[in-house]
Amino acid sequence: MIRASLVVLALATVAVLSAPVPEVPENFDDIPSEYKGLIPAEVAEHLKAITAEEKAALKELAQKHKDFKTEDDFKAALKEKSPSLYEKAGKLEALLTAKFEKLDASAQALVKKIIAKGRELHQQYLAGEKPSLEELKGLAKGYIEEYKGLSDDAKATITAEFPILTGFFQNEKVQAIVGQYAN
Repeated sequence: MIRASLVVLALATVAVLSAPVPEVPENFDDIPSEYKGLIPAEVAEHLKAITAEEKAALKELAQKHKDFKTEDDFKAALKEKSPSLYEKAGKLEALLTAKFEKLDASAQALVKKIIAKGRELHQQYLAGEKPSLEELKGLAKGYIEEYKGLSDDAKATITAEFPILTGFFQNEKVQAIVGQYAN
């Protein structure tokens, strides 16, 4: 289950970099430096290696997202549309899975919980049910509190393997925004 969730996470990261939304960077180099530093070097290399043709294939598949009932359906379509991107996604999935497996058990539980909720929200979004901003901020506040409740060892494994999550959990601006609207 977590392996499948991680492939969605990996592909979503790739999709974010190729989304046509003006606020979202089109290229890795367009990501603000304060966020670039949070992305593990191995992941950054994967993101930088995506070609223009692969981005186009991913955008095309993203437009058909409702056609894919399972992750396996998406992966099969990706393999057919862009074998090279499918291979890159598989390598990224393996990398993220290895990182996940290095987490402390309580850190793994928190990450699994976040991924499960993210998948649930994604399914609701595809069904036309958009969560409210207050609901999202409430979830974020809960996850931040759960992170704060982890042992120092568990936090250290998250920091070592997924520094971008630590950046989110510890970011004072994020906590202020979440606290302002979720109290």
